[in-house]
Amino acid sequence: MASLDSVLYRNAAAKGRVIFVGDDTNHLATPSVAIRLRYVGTGTVTSVTITTATSLVNVTSDGETDTYLFSGYATIGALVDAINADGIFEARVLDGLRADATASQFTDGAITSSTSLEGFPIWDVTVDNDAALYMTACLDPKDRGFLSPKDNRVRLFGYEYSINMGTAAADSEQVWVRDGATERQIIGRKSVNTTLTTRNFASGNSSLLGDPGQEIIVKVVDAGTLSDDAGNYIQVDGEIV
Repeated sequence: MASLDSVLYRNAAAKGRVIFVGDDTNHLATPSVAIRLRYVGTGTVTSVTITTATSLVNVTSDGETDTYLFSGYATIGALVDAINADGIFEARVLDGLRADATASQFTDGAITSSTSLEGFPIWDVTVDNDAALYMTACLDPKDRGFLSPKDNRVRLFGYEYSINMGTAAADSEQVWVRDGATERQIIGRKSVNTTLTTRNFASGNSSLLGDPGQEIIVKVVDAGTLSDDAGNYIQVDGEIV
């Protein structure tokens, strides 16, 4: 059990976080990042490329060409596990679920590297929203990176979204908790079409606190048509403690 001093310190050091995920056609917003990669090899990276219906291909000086066919790795979880097993890149599921499909779900083409808050070069496999029919945002204790104290926790105060969907339906507005490779849904509401929708726990007087190391994921899905729209977004409000 954590000491009182450590609990008080973590609460004092809590970092507020707003995760804003936009439509993949809105170049002013970051789309859902299904998989985040960082290079852990000993050479150089030539390219990381998605062929949306077919594969993820990583070309490096030490791993040469590593091709991951979506026919063999049909879910995000299976793909991430395969990449990690090869040891050239470290991969993590971010704005998505391990059970989400891989084929025809991701933004097509070569991925441009960026830099994480920790300073690592990273490559983001992003979601093609109108193909995947969902938008997802993750609040996680690693602050969307790769390193963190193992006892960090996340607290979800609430979330809002506005999405141009074709079919509002029961259990299409979801909140999930991920603990390692285990994911469980804890909230399922009827979604709302093209209307600003705000959810706060107990009118803002309560929150959802994950256990150490757990991530909280907000996902809005559509059974029919999720239209590309620069106004589509999910915003998740919380903190890391």
